[in-house]
Amino acid sequence: MQRAKSMNKLVLAIGFALFPALSFAATAPEDQNYDIIVVGAGASGMPAALAAEQSGAKVLVLERGRAVGASQFSRGMTGVNTSMQKERGMDVTPQFIYKMMEGYTHQFFNSKLALLEVNNSASTIDWLNKNGADLHLPPENQQFAHVGNEPIIYHMWNSNKSIAALAEKFQQEGGTVMVNTTGRDLIKNEDGTLGGVIAERADGTKVTLHGKAVIIATGGFLGNQKMLDEYGIVGHPMGWLYNDGSGIKMSWKYGAAKKGENITEYHGTGICTPDNRESVIFSDLEPLIRMPTLWVDPVGQRYANEEVVYDNALVANALVPFGGTGWVIYDQATIDHFKTHETGMHDAFAMIRPYLNKKASKQAGPLPQLQELLEQGVKEHSVYKGKTLKDLAAAVGFDDKKFEQQVSDYNGYVKTGVDNQYFKDKKYLLYPVKKGPFYAVNVTAYNLTTIGGIKVNEKLEAIDKHNKPIPGLYAVGNVAGGLYSDSYMLVEGLTAGFATTSGRMAGIYAADWIKSQK
Repeated sequence: MQRAKSMNKLVLAIGFALFPALSFAATAPEDQNYDIIVVGAGASGMPAALAAEQSGAKVLVLERGRAVGASQFSRGMTGVNTSMQKERGMDVTPQFIYKMMEGYTHQFFNSKLALLEVNNSASTIDWLNKNGADLHLPPENQQFAHVGNEPIIYHMWNSNKSIAALAEKFQQEGGTVMVNTTGRDLIKNEDGTLGGVIAERADGTKVTLHGKAVIIATGGFLGNQKMLDEYGIVGHPMGWLYNDGSGIKMSWKYGAAKKGENITEYHGTGICTPDNRESVIFSDLEPLIRMPTLWVDPVGQRYANEEVVYDNALVANALVPFGGTGWVIYDQATIDHFKTHETGMHDAFAMIRPYLNKKASKQAGPLPQLQELLEQGVKEHSVYKGKTLKDLAAAVGFDDKKFEQQVSDYNGYVKTGVDNQYFKDKKYLLYPVKKGPFYAVNVTAYNLTTIGGIKVNEKLEAIDKHNKPIPGLYAVGNVAGGLYSDSYMLVEGLTAGFATTSGRMAGIYAADWIKSQK
């Protein structure tokens, strides 16, 4: 958790530097009446606010932080049948992507939310670009596992500027953004209708803000350790720690039903220390945990076909049943080879790296500083080293005999080219673990965001325990429950895609509802 706090300080510092031209209100007049109050100014909140404002509503946005765009470091989002895909002659149909989602969830999901995404993502991306978000389609899929198996649906955006561009456009259209302000409670009028939001400023003072409709866009609860523990969510938190579940909890208090509150987006892995801080050398050692070599669980036994490393969702999911952490095992011979040669394997982001950095190779290695980095990892306890396998087992805490047997079995698979345990492809059975000293590199499941909490219908209206919509209350993005069955789907960019699409559509729906009440 300490690393996540440090990460958020970095995000804040960078975020403020990126948006020097934008200024936001520190408060808003309490005697003003708004049509719609949007709580949260991220990838779902700003599209919701802008779409509502452009639909004729008077909109106020509340943002807990000092700047908009807590999600600014996401790289992009799902797009289905977009104009950019059509320009390349690609035929990416809503039916195809919907079937992917249907298959992954075994139909255990809100199909209407899935249809909302696949049928509206193209128009949302065009709309985002029209309003300055600057999305583009890369030449390859983001992850190696998806190359050749799926169409290119991951639309990348200028993550440093896109949300800020929407906020600027929103203000130009007449909307108000109120920063340093947290939504705390929903107001219920004497006649039982929704009356707005009671918010709290950074100095602790309360402010009452009147609105006919409220859109909750507060982005999950990775910043609430009590809720994470309650719902059994593990891993290293990489999300925004301002997302403490306040929007979810005030919606539940108001009468919204719960849905998907125990679901989170495990996505990717990292190298961490025993107290769950991200290693300071993670970025340099990253190739070691992006290849399907020998991976073991906390008791020193293999737990999956290591080819799962090529899909960010699967590699993290595979660790979660074992507590969310494990180890990648190397011997000195392999390390020496990696220092001077390509590894003979792609890493998980092999296809997209050259697009992000023209100097990058699709092959991992050579890694000339590898020995020094490993020794630094030993000092911070993100890497353990043993002269013998027995020594390594003692250092990490494995049963030495069982660990030695597992390594012996794995070496046999490498020798014969046949993995009789988890059936890994022969082309990845390249490196035995024989020559000491030996190394165990920590690998921890990363947790990007929780993805659920408030039960909604196809119009993003919060619904009660009787499945009846709560007039004027909407939930979007990561707080809207029902899209996911038990985990993130293997659809590149779905979290950000659903955030922007659901946000935009809720803004339109809420504005239409306001008009219908007049």
